[in-house]
Amino acid sequence: MSERVLTDQVVRSAHASGAEPAGVGRELVAGLSGVDAGAVLFFCSPAVDGEQVARELVDAFPQAPVIGCTTAGEFTERAGSTGGASAVVLPTGVVRRAAASLADLRHGIDDAVIGSLRHIEERLEIRLRDVDPRRYVGFVLIDGLHGTEERVNEVLGNMAPLMSFVGGSAGDDLKFSRTDVYSGRATSAHGAALLVVDAAVPFTIVKSCSFEPAGRRFTITDADTAQRIVWELDGRPAAQVYAEAVGSGIQGLADREFSAHPLGLMIDGKPWIRSPQQVIEGRGIKFYCQILPGMEVELMNSTDLIGDTRAAIRSAVDEVGGEASGAVMFNCILRRLEMDAKDLHQPFVDAIGGIPTAGFHTYGESWLGHINQTLTAVVFGR
Repeated sequence: MSERVLTDQVVRSAHASGAEPAGVGRELVAGLSGVDAGAVLFFCSPAVDGEQVARELVDAFPQAPVIGCTTAGEFTERAGSTGGASAVVLPTGVVRRAAASLADLRHGIDDAVIGSLRHIEERLEIRLRDVDPRRYVGFVLIDGLHGTEERVNEVLGNMAPLMSFVGGSAGDDLKFSRTDVYSGRATSAHGAALLVVDAAVPFTIVKSCSFEPAGRRFTITDADTAQRIVWELDGRPAAQVYAEAVGSGIQGLADREFSAHPLGLMIDGKPWIRSPQQVIEGRGIKFYCQILPGMEVELMNSTDLIGDTRAAIRSAVDEVGGEASGAVMFNCILRRLEMDAKDLHQPFVDAIGGIPTAGFHTYGESWLGHINQTLTAVVFGR
């Protein structure tokens, strides 16, 4: 258990290894108990009964909204795991009030997300379009297998154009068969869990990706946006152009090249990463998020994941006044796989700097849209 005193409240995170899956919910509740909760977020492996975890957290914190999702690994500021769970309580000293809703996307994204946001507006007696973005922030957890992230984020931006929604896509430990999101006692394998909090303290958004431009720029000249496939770069077959840029033959393109050299949409000098997934029909490249025709993108080179993460978190702490009360973090599965390969899990946990945190390894990250190979987070001050 980790705690910080804040206006007679305690920010707490909890981690459960999953060694006894049936006891994960009880272990989280024990680690989080005694807090006057404003909101609760949890993240659990699909090996754990997420519905049971949700029920136990709802029972333990009946006055607070609870949202969660399945993961491709989970972590706190003390430990990480696969097959376990992490959770955080945002106390009433940090969150004055909050409301959550589950958008069922099976029969249409727009109506489902708008309906869920209307429900949140009614609960909080606000109009999201008019709220102060320095006071309100949203969390969004989207199922990771139906490719709805871009549209969900677009609708969120239309409904709350000044307010940030930060989050990630649910995972399933790399099985790619089913991901779940939870809000209260409701569950969906094709939905989005939404949470809006009225913060009582300063907060800031973290977006950290460990890449720099490699000096090669391309224009997307043909793409199937819905399928996330780029067919042409600069008027030539995308796979051929990309392979030449990274010094490989098309047949040699694999996860290592894709992870080390994604494409970046540059905005104000910062890359918003689009990660390649696989070659299609020997000429196209399928990505993990959409790239639109006409976009200019740059080839990226990887840098120092741990150093960049540490610097981004330190900068966020400075932004909220030099001391953080807690954080919620969303880290890409491709970053986790790099951490696996380079034995960086403990350095990653150490980079959080002891801030009470719960997070998970995602199938994509959300902030102002859907992105890849990025850490997104909300860091709360005091």
